Parts: sequence; structure tokens; C-alpha cells
Amino acid sequence: MKKNAPLTSPINSKIQWPAILIHVDHDELVYCNSEQDWQLEAQGHLDEMSQLFDSSGVSFCLELDKTNDLTQDKHLTWLAAAEPLDLKQVLIYVRRHASTLGHCCTAKLGANTVKQVFDIMKYLEEG
Repeated sequence: MKKNAPLTSPINSKIQWPAILIHVDHDELVYCNSEQDWQLEAQGHLDEMSQLFDSSGVSFCLELDKTNDLTQDKHLTWLAAAEPLDLKQVLIYVRRHASTLGHCCTAKLGANTVKQVFDIMKYLEEG
């Protein structure tokens, strides 16, 4: 379900930028270099199943803030993921993303660290 609610969360201050926004069922990833990049992306449509993988290797998921069910003004909140993404999973997403950008031999893309994953993403975004 797509949500257009504003994104407000105290956990945003815990996100280490850059971060990768992962939309479920989409091969294209969004590289957010800073919180400002994220705020621009958040103005579009978001899926509650979206995940964020930050540069420290922490995974976050979106949830609709249910603190006050009486108000019309709902907010999306980033929460630390109950089932965090591991490096191998993120690398699979990055390979698919590279393929959508027209890169071949994406199976050869490899990374042993979170920093290497972000270096690959930065390269793909600059290309």
C-alpha cells in the first residue's frame, strides 16, 4: 500500500548517511547521499514495505505511526528492522540495480564490507 504521509521520526538522527532505499518488488534502488536527498525522495510515494540500509550496515523499515488514531495527520516512522538485511542480501539488490542501469556481468560484482557496497552504489549513480 502506497503512503503519502509525512515522514517524521527521532530515529532519522540515528541513520548514518549515505543510505540505500530499497523498494520491495523493484530492482531499482535509490542512493541517498544525505538526509536532504532522503527528504526529496520521501515527497514521492513510499511503500510501507520499503527498507533503508545505512552506511553503518543497519537496516530500517517504515511503519505508520499509530500513536494517535484519532487524528487525520498520520506519519511514517523509520524503525530498526526486526529482521535486518545482511551484506549478501544487499549485494543481490545492488546487482539487480546495476542490471537495470544496463551494466553487464553483474554477477561478478562483489563486496566484503558495507563500505564496498556503498562504493559500488556511488559508482553506479555517477555512471
